[in-house]
Amino acid sequence: MAKKRIVIALGHNALGTNLPEQKAAIGPTAQIIADFIQTGWQVAVVHSNAPQVGMIHTAMNELCQNHPEEGYTPAPMSVCSAMSQGYIGYDLQNAIREELLNRGIGRPVTTILTQVVVNPYDDSFYKPVKVIGRVMTREEADAEEEKGNYVTKVEGGYRRIVSAPKPEDIVEIDAIRTLSD
Repeated sequence: MAKKRIVIALGHNALGTNLPEQKAAIGPTAQIIADFIQTGWQVAVVHSNAPQVGMIHTAMNELCQNHPEEGYTPAPMSVCSAMSQGYIGYDLQNAIREELLNRGIGRPVTTILTQVVVNPYDDSFYKPVKVIGRVMTREEADAEEEKGNYVTKVEGGYRRIVSAPKPEDIVEIDAIRTLSD
């Protein structure tokens, strides 16, 4: 008999927009995921991370601006994304494990950081819409645009926007498949 498998996708704001909101959202989410596992499903959880990536990117940039003597450099968006995957996965993994153990279920839970393959000609590269980071002044927005980044006017100032191309493949898919055997 084939195993029942499900992918649970947590959308843009499902985990909040900051660490306290994420901590509050994780518990109920872990309970729902544990319900599926308890009824025999193999579960994979995928999630958006724009609010978290924006928070990390902002923090890294401000670290560089506020401590130039230390030689810190801004982190690329790909590194900020990996950082967010790591800490979101860490929180989810621990909450799901705890919920399962509270139910007497000793199943392994793990986090896998992934990279996706996208079409380099995806229309979203030409029309970025995903808002990230803090509200900036006009001067800060101009500096972002000078670096080749996109910004948009919002209430109170400007915010950076990034592309959200459609994933076409997962780089680590072969490793993931070995876990489901």
